[in-house]
Amino acid sequence: MAWKTRNIEYVNGYKIVEVDGPTFKVFDGDRQIGDDFPYPGEAAAHANSLPRLNPPRS
Repeated sequence: MAWKTRNIEYVNGYKIVEVDGPTFKVFDGDRQIGDDFPYPGEAAAHANSLPRLNPPRS
């Protein structure tokens, strides 16, 4: 079994995660916001259309 590290990107304070498929999901913390997106640009556009969140703390 091969393990793949998930790609995570932050846009407008929201976390965009690539999951198998590939499918891209937008999260506010642990809560998914919106639908699953087939392309990262669509997920980023959706995140940019939402009210800005404070960036995550390191």
